[in-house]
Amino acid sequence: MLDILGIASLSFIAALSGAVVPGPVFVIVVSEALKKGKKAAPLIVLGHLIIEAFIILIIFLGLGAFLNSTQVTTVVRYIGGSILILMGVYLVKTAKNFKAEAMKPQVRFASKGLVAAGFLSSGSNPHFFLWWLTTGAPIMALSLTSAGVIGFTAFLIGHATADLLWFSFISFSVDKGRRLLNERIVKAILLGSATFLWIFSAALILFW
Repeated sequence: MLDILGIASLSFIAALSGAVVPGPVFVIVVSEALKKGKKAAPLIVLGHLIIEAFIILIIFLGLGAFLNSTQVTTVVRYIGGSILILMGVYLVKTAKNFKAEAMKPQVRFASKGLVAAGFLSSGSNPHFFLWWLTTGAPIMALSLTSAGVIGFTAFLIGHATADLLWFSFISFSVDKGRRLLNERIVKAILLGSATFLWIFSAALILFW
């Protein structure tokens, strides 16, 4: 029987194992941190956590198998792939219009769209749902059977902390590094991020 700290630690490590794998959320955090600085990550993570709250609710309602059904997977593939393509287009337009002045610290922080970006980039990735079905849900069930509501709370805290710390670290690193980058390099990173999203979306639609 796990204690509260053990549950939180297990949840933290499990969430971190999923977060560190490069995916759409990682790409969005990097691209937005280049433009808006280290404050971008917490809002993107908030959008990520909102969709996770919906998944947890669905699991509690006993619809976990529904998430893993062929029909749902197909819908996520095509809708998710389409969303990632549009995000890639947005990054290309951003790169085209990007000016070096945008990286200066005195530019006012604009939070518009960051929560939605976190929500959409998470929901467009079938691997995100697969992680919850194969890893997240079993650990959540273990936390409930081991320590009830307190265990479930520890699970949530450990999970959210892992996401927030990892992506804040990425955002902070990019924010510090952007001071050393010129306009051409930043545009190249944004275009590279767009290319990654397009390749990822093509893989989802054609091969998943």
